Amino acid sequence: MNDALIIVFCKNFLIGKVKTRLAKSIGKFKALRIYKLLVDRTISVLKQVEFDVVIFYSDFIPHDQNWSFAKQQKVQNGKDLGTRMNKAFKWGFEMGYQNICIVGTDLWSIEKKIFQETFDALKNNDIVFGPASDGGYYLLGLKKMNSSLFNINSWGTSKVLEDSVNEIDYNNTVFYLQELNDIDTEEDLNKHNDLKALI
Repeated sequence: MNDALIIVFCKNFLIGKVKTRLAKSIGKFKALRIYKLLVDRTISVLKQVEFDVVIFYSDFIPHDQNWSFAKQQKVQNGKDLGTRMNKAFKWGFEMGYQNICIVGTDLWSIEKKIFQETFDALKNNDIVFGPASDGGYYLLGLKKMNSSLFNINSWGTSKVLEDSVNEIDYNNTVFYLQELNDIDTEEDLNKHNDLKALI
């Protein structure tokens, strides 16, 4: 078993349940199309990494062979995003992994090097954040359980990263990856003409 694990949080392909902010401006069918393209991009990158991958679906495990390379396919559990991420990290550490990162499926600019840089950074740091341009984060890496990070109340707002950092104990070291753009709104989509052209 690899000592490094990538946890992927992925929503099921349910019309009206994905990219809801984007759907308000481009419609729910195009929003679903965008989300499928983002997931496909994520899959194409994660197939190339040398680390273990486990996918956590939002609602149910589909009959989807695209994730067949993943070590396991599971379902998220918890009333809010923080609880679900906390439980996923706890599961990973209980499975024996020593370095774990979690990533969503909202990045068109996702690259293999992001994960190598994350696990390299965890050799000398306790926490790794991948800041998103909307004030949240697209990736979180840990080498030990740190439940306080998930106790914030600002999920889905521009204060997620700020509030998460404020929960960090002073003796923990933090590394920041490059800032990237999550695709959540039409404004985000307009920054990626190559993606926009596919719908």
